[in-house]
Amino acid sequence: MADKKSPASGWPLVKGDFHSGDANSCVAVVTFGSHLDEEGICSAGAAMCGSCKTENLGLEKVIANYIANPNIRFMLCCGTEVKGHLAGQTMIALHKGGVKDGRVVGAEGAIPFIENLNDAAIKRFQEQIEVVNIM
Repeated sequence: MADKKSPASGWPLVKGDFHSGDANSCVAVVTFGSHLDEEGICSAGAAMCGSCKTENLGLEKVIANYIANPNIRFMLCCGTEVKGHLAGQTMIALHKGGVKDGRVVGAEGAIPFIENLNDAAIKRFQEQIEVVNIM
């Protein structure tokens, strides 16, 4: 079994539309534009479960909470996209290609700009998290 580490003090750090569960869990679930039984998923063992509807601030909040907990290793992406925003596609593009001049490389959403995460945070997200896309 993998060694578990303590998440950052006060984790989850950023408030949002999610439930938090087992801080030692390696799985977090994010849905784009639709809702699941977030509380039930967390009760079943997920570290976090919630929605992300925007391809900029919403993404930043999700990533900030994920990287603040080194135990989270897998991000299960599910649900349907919000028309125009394409937060799920942008999240996957960010994980794959990062950011250039503030814009997510390969993102197709309306406003795919990352302003509140530095390069180190994005790199940590890319290295720490494995994306499981079932959208």
